[in-house]
Amino acid sequence: MSDTIHCPDCGHENPPGFDACASCGFPLVEEEAGGPPPRVPRDPPPSAGEPEMVIRRPLRRRPPRGSNQATTLWLVFGTFAALAVVWVAIKANVDRAREPVEGSSPTQQINADSLRAILEDDSTHVEARVRLGDILYDTGNWPDAIVQYRAAVRMDSTLLSALVDLGVCYYNLGHTEDAERHFMLALNRDPHQPVALFNLGIVSERRKEYGTAMEYYHRGLRVEPPEDIRQAILQAMGRIQEQQGLKPKPLLDSP
Repeated sequence: MSDTIHCPDCGHENPPGFDACASCGFPLVEEEAGGPPPRVPRDPPPSAGEPEMVIRRPLRRRPPRGSNQATTLWLVFGTFAALAVVWVAIKANVDRAREPVEGSSPTQQINADSLRAILEDDSTHVEARVRLGDILYDTGNWPDAIVQYRAAVRMDSTLLSALVDLGVCYYNLGHTEDAERHFMLALNRDPHQPVALFNLGIVSERRKEYGTAMEYYHRGLRVEPPEDIRQAILQAMGRIQEQQGLKPKPLLDSP
């Protein structure tokens, strides 16, 4: 029998008679047959003055030093991700809770919501004001369109189309004087604005001021308006002729 017992697990040489490795605790077997060796305590009490022996266990693989930090970062990231999901859900609910644009198509509603979001971030965004006003105008929401057009015109008084559309909104609400004032403002900036000229003719015709209406229609034709405006002017002139027997003045540039 050899003087020591070799531990097949850790390689430690143990004194004869040990049934377990003094280093790692792995069970030991006698190399020679003859029955099991007498059991000997693995951790004999230390002699006086000697430190208590600590049985070593196989080293456990510990996480790298930076893993705790990585775990913390993942937790922080997860928290922010969860908050982002909650925020998106809340925002979606707020967007859905917005008052829909009455009479709008799905596309118009989506565009209106997008424009409102822009204006929430920047209330001075003139183009967004005008585009939102156009959607409200096209869907017949005249009071809401007025709010957007007025805000845009206050920031940029050169917006002739917005001035004219603002006048149309007032006209459709029955505020004829406000409508006329805005059409005149547009003409003051561009005397050849065909839509403003046509609309002023409509205002005068509504008041039964047919002579004045014919003057505006006549001026509207002279500025060579787009074909749809030209046809509307000609129809208005024919309407007045049928009702009152009046004839428009001859065009100065006609042959």
